Amino acid sequence: MDIDKLASDIEKIVSKEYISTNLFERIKSSMDVFPYEAERENLPYLVVMPANKDEISRILIYANEHDIPVYIRGSGTSFTGASRYQEPGIVIMTRRLNHFQIYESLNYFECGPGLICNDVSKKLISKGFFLPFAPGSRLIASMGGLVSNNTSAHIIDASIGKPADYILGVEAVLPTGEIVETGTKGMRRIAGNDLTKIFAGGDGIFGVITNIRMRLVPAFSYAYGYAIYDDLDRLAKGVQRMYWEKRPIPLFMEFMEEKTANIGFELKGLGSPGGSVIFFVSIGRTKKEASEHLDLLFESFKEENPLTLRKIEDMDEWEKLWSAREVIGSFLMQKTGNQWSSAEIVSNLERLVECMEDAKNFNKGLPVLGKLDLYLFGHIGSLTMHPGVIIPKDWDNDMKREAIREKFQREEEINLKYGTCGGEWGQLAYRTSFFRRRYGEVGYNILKNLKKALDPKNILNRGVLEGV
Repeated sequence: MDIDKLASDIEKIVSKEYISTNLFERIKSSMDVFPYEAERENLPYLVVMPANKDEISRILIYANEHDIPVYIRGSGTSFTGASRYQEPGIVIMTRRLNHFQIYESLNYFECGPGLICNDVSKKLISKGFFLPFAPGSRLIASMGGLVSNNTSAHIIDASIGKPADYILGVEAVLPTGEIVETGTKGMRRIAGNDLTKIFAGGDGIFGVITNIRMRLVPAFSYAYGYAIYDDLDRLAKGVQRMYWEKRPIPLFMEFMEEKTANIGFELKGLGSPGGSVIFFVSIGRTKKEASEHLDLLFESFKEENPLTLRKIEDMDEWEKLWSAREVIGSFLMQKTGNQWSSAEIVSNLERLVECMEDAKNFNKGLPVLGKLDLYLFGHIGSLTMHPGVIIPKDWDNDMKREAIREKFQREEEINLKYGTCGGEWGQLAYRTSFFRRRYGEVGYNILKNLKKALDPKNILNRGVLEGV
């Protein structure tokens, strides 16, 4: 590829100041959460930051004419390898697609895919609304990436649903360069065929989202609490009771097993909790209602004999407790200088105790991961666990790749065992093998045929559907 010629052609579409062929920029745009380096032979030819849908459309039309792959880059926080390019191409950064507008009289807001989740959340909070996204990466995660994965992250699906339940429509550029608007500007979501579903949860392979329209969600009132158990099985049984006894489902319910909790609590100067910790954030229309919901929740967990079970009224105390869970992964990386890597294990409700045991023994017997200490935490209210390890920085790339391969293979086997799938990180790239086993070749061919219909030359995010 004549990169200078390519840059010259793209300059006819996007201003030169928003195009880079600099090696550093090409490497930076290829970095992701995995511990090994980007492969030089797969570095993109150039990185471009278009300003609007029309510029993206023209880039994709050009790419189709010259058979050049195009990759979409938000913040690169994908945990399934979707941000790792399999061959050189053009990278479209969505950073300049950062418009935002609240339409209170219409009860929705619109924003660009390049906006950061936390920034959108702050804007909505200032007006009394709630954003139904809560990823651990919210300080850097882009709205386009979150919508493409339809991830609610920490939020319990059974509490308020998935983000796509609130997305009224999107504007998207198809891989061929055509532009489509989906959905509605009304309060009611479309019945029957809603093209929004192709893009909200589409793993970024069917089009480039350029505008997101979401229903405004009034902010909740909250009540906070936590429990400590000397046995993870009893903690898991408390979660089962919550559902079986029909308690009000909290917005957040996180846990850390004892070893991991000790690290987080020590970091925040709280002292050892003396067991595994589970955190509750209940919601209601008023403070009183949220507190009553938490009382009902506690009734289920009391039956499993916790060492501690109490409400938190002091917000300074709560912030310390909650941040002990929130910062554990980044703290472990900072403390060791190595790379954190975790899996996403999801149980069905009936077998949660058994799945907890599988999560505790996640790396047992694995040739590479089995050499490392395991840390366990997760979104237990969604029956989701994140067993993780710290991968040493002095391992060579082959060793690191094998560690990642083992992680996804073990994750695949456990989720197949329980008939579940990951609810946070998307279903393709490193998970394509799982998708094919979970839903069969018939299910996989549905995606392939839809991709071929919308992207006949396989221009957009090539390699994500095929699998890393």
